[in-house]
Amino acid sequence: MRATDTKWHTKSGFEILFKKHYSALCAYCYGFVADYSLSEDIVQEVFSRLWTDKRKIKIDSSVKAYLYSAVRNTALNDIKHQKVKREYEKLNNNGNNYTERSIEDQVVGEELNAKIQSAINNLPTERRRIFLMSRMDELKYKEIAEKLDISIKTVENQMGKALASLRKDLSGEFPLVLFNLIFKAQKIMSKQRNN
Repeated sequence: MRATDTKWHTKSGFEILFKKHYSALCAYCYGFVADYSLSEDIVQEVFSRLWTDKRKIKIDSSVKAYLYSAVRNTALNDIKHQKVKREYEKLNNNGNNYTERSIEDQVVGEELNAKIQSAINNLPTERRRIFLMSRMDELKYKEIAEKLDISIKTVENQMGKALASLRKDLSGEFPLVLFNLIFKAQKIMSKQRNN
């Protein structure tokens, strides 16, 4: 009896099919998963499904081609599953440290926020007012000049001096980019508290 003819539906035909292709299918599967034990499990699973679903499965090509295709697909699905599983475990492990880091980040953020606020409060009154109108109220220099009845050039000069002073006062704490981000966040938090 040939393993590829329709007699694989019988117990004896299935045994011949299994014995003929098992080792080669395990070697083929090993090429995908690089684990011989896993290769054997996958090949056994493919044969098991073939046997249990023999009435449902319609094979248009040869049984051998069907087996190789089924082993390849099952191996690739297993690889995908293992990848998802590793990513989940990685995220889950990182999640345990998230709370610890969040508290630490919050404390550091509060310290930086206090230093920023202190540096802003140390600006001369008019310079501080112009700076806050620009950064907190998001007014353009022209709008600030109109509101305070001063020239645009005065606003530009005061903003330049304010930023230089803040950079100097905060230079050892963090980069200017971070300063801008925190200052924007501070503005958003201020608006939320007022609403």
